[in-house]
Amino acid sequence: MAITSKEINLRQLDKELGGQGLIADFNDSNNKLILPAEHSTVTEQELEAAIESHIAIAGPEPTVTEKLASVGLSIEELKAALGGN
Repeated sequence: MAITSKEINLRQLDKELGGQGLIADFNDSNNKLILPAEHSTVTEQELEAAIESHIAIAGPEPTVTEKLASVGLSIEELKAALGGN
């Protein structure tokens, strides 16, 4: 887990760490919480070092499919988990 006030592009940061998935809470812009997703092998030290060297590049907002993929899920898997068709 890492907490930062730095500008973060979560999709970019995840790619910089090998694309294993990150989750974050950016509700407080001065205390952004960033964690490796479940089953990620990214260590706290690797996460903190990546944040330290990270320079956010603005980009388009990720789609729902892309957000789910970043944590290893597909829309079909999410529907199944929620009991949908």
